[in-house]
Amino acid sequence: MKVRFWGCRGSIPRSRPDMLRYGGNTPCIEVISSSGHIVVLDLGSGAFDLGVDLMKRAKQSDGGKMKGTVLITHTHWDHIQGFPFFAPLFNPGFTWNVFGPQGLAGSFEDTLSGQMKHDYFPVTIKQLGAKVTYHDLVEGSFQLEGVRVKTRYLNHTVLTLGYKLESGGISIAYITDHEPFNHRLAVEGYERSYDGSTNSEDDRHVDFFIGVNLLIHDCQYTAQEYGQGKTGWGHSTVEYVVDIALAASVKQLALFHHDPNRTDDQVDEIVRYAQERATDIAKRKGLSTVPEIWAAAEGTDVTFGERANFVRKNSVDIGMHPSEDLLAKQCSQRRGVNIEGKIVLLGLDCNTRFASDLKEDLEKDKLTVKVCEDVDSILEACSQSNPSLVVLKQSISGGNAVDICLKIREMGEWGEDTLFLVVAKNHDDLEMGRAESNIIPKESWLVEPVSVAYIRTRVRMSLLRAPCKWVRASIPANEEARLVALKESCMMDVNQPEGLKRITRVARQLFDVGAACFTLLAKDHVKLISAEGLDCINIPRDAAMCAHVVSDQDFTLVADALEDDRFADNPLVQGAPYLRFYAGMPIWSKAKDGQSYIIGSFCLLDQKPREFNTEQLRSLQDLASLAREEFGAISAEAQKARCLGVSSL
Repeated sequence: MKVRFWGCRGSIPRSRPDMLRYGGNTPCIEVISSSGHIVVLDLGSGAFDLGVDLMKRAKQSDGGKMKGTVLITHTHWDHIQGFPFFAPLFNPGFTWNVFGPQGLAGSFEDTLSGQMKHDYFPVTIKQLGAKVTYHDLVEGSFQLEGVRVKTRYLNHTVLTLGYKLESGGISIAYITDHEPFNHRLAVEGYERSYDGSTNSEDDRHVDFFIGVNLLIHDCQYTAQEYGQGKTGWGHSTVEYVVDIALAASVKQLALFHHDPNRTDDQVDEIVRYAQERATDIAKRKGLSTVPEIWAAAEGTDVTFGERANFVRKNSVDIGMHPSEDLLAKQCSQRRGVNIEGKIVLLGLDCNTRFASDLKEDLEKDKLTVKVCEDVDSILEACSQSNPSLVVLKQSISGGNAVDICLKIREMGEWGEDTLFLVVAKNHDDLEMGRAESNIIPKESWLVEPVSVAYIRTRVRMSLLRAPCKWVRASIPANEEARLVALKESCMMDVNQPEGLKRITRVARQLFDVGAACFTLLAKDHVKLISAEGLDCINIPRDAAMCAHVVSDQDFTLVADALEDDRFADNPLVQGAPYLRFYAGMPIWSKAKDGQSYIIGSFCLLDQKPREFNTEQLRSLQDLASLAREEFGAISAEAQKARCLGVSSL
């Protein structure tokens, strides 16, 4: 896969001598898949030069024809202003499929055509010479020619999609115009929470690009700049982006969407700061790898070989090239989702300009909107109209949002499926509301200040997105003592010991699976200390199936992850290595307090779904017993080495 940057600037094109190195064109990126298919990410002003280059390439090829795909994140001008100037769209010999986020009131094509009306441009969208087909997108995944594309809604002032592209075992994520859902994280930085209380939507944002080879992420502000009136503008900070890149164990991070006032020297300073922050956090958390961090610049090329940094060259494929039936089953792209006429109830002060403006905007999206201002009128309207979504202030006349949502849930079958958005006055009230009840999903909480445009966008996201089938493993009650036992075992210092390598080799051959490995579950990641069929990498804890082994304190068997609501949307199932089967046996370690704790697991993995019969399960249990004995011997040797101050295995 090859990536070339044609535009990296945010908001508006710039042309100044002190911005030449990183460039002044607005977003446009070209991706060429392992099969040679061209994918263009956004059509900002950088699309002009890309179009000229593609025309030259077409003349040099046989027949002078070309086909490709355009993926638009959203329709703000800096991301589509190059569309009317993209020369390949005017060539009759070219074929293009253009994808973008589905609106409510009109199609994606209608939105694009607005900037090409005669009032603004001499050529209309209907006069393009190429064969152009437009596609509306929501969250999901679909297959192009040799490229698998996954989409996720971002947090911006209009409906915006992030894209993840996978081809030939390589994955890149393109995340631009995104603001942390929890605004505090833009300033304070991100750290995944494991107590189940906060930051759920930001955690899911990180989950979207776990383990990608290249993360291209909006990084328009510093924390200091963000705190000077940029809240709610829909962009990220350097601090937040570095933290989420580390949390997702990405290989490379490209800082993107440079502020229009940022000079080349200032971008250099931000890169140095980002690199230092990443190194400091990695040392503090004991992470073995740090992503390569750089700033995107016009003309930069990044080329990846097949299966780089994930599956060894001599390993059996474990799903880097999934079968067509697998892709068909995983495909969740929903074309033409029809939500016209759905009822939205606003539990807001009827007399405010905010409520009237929001009602007017939502009605433009062809939604039926009702406004109520106290508990009784809200509950009466709900019982009569059965709304699909209810927007509430956390505190409302006569009650509070949690009590209202609980009563709506009790109104019958429709109430169980009702969606909520609740607006808290501040972060302290938000945390208090979340702690009160789990009736309102964590991702449904918003915090002031919020704009009409932002609420409208969140309403769209809520109505268009599908429920997530992915259950994170709970934290064991003895977690603190378990982590102490893990540290005392000294096994985190061990890498690929020969005794465990022999067992994984035997297990892989005996059970005919794609991979076998030993894992250790740390506070926020999983370390593979020995693996056959997979590289020994760090995996975020939430994505790791072995976390369920520790949580359940028992053997875990997943016959088909796509059919299991705990794992169907897990990034390691939906993306590389496309896991379908998992079997994990617990590994105990005896701590100094005399108790034994599960610190890891012995796992079998495969791309294909499968069942284990009684004889196979017995064989796995026998092999796991041998593995525990070998594990204990290696741990004792590692502890002795630490006491003597010598290097471990």
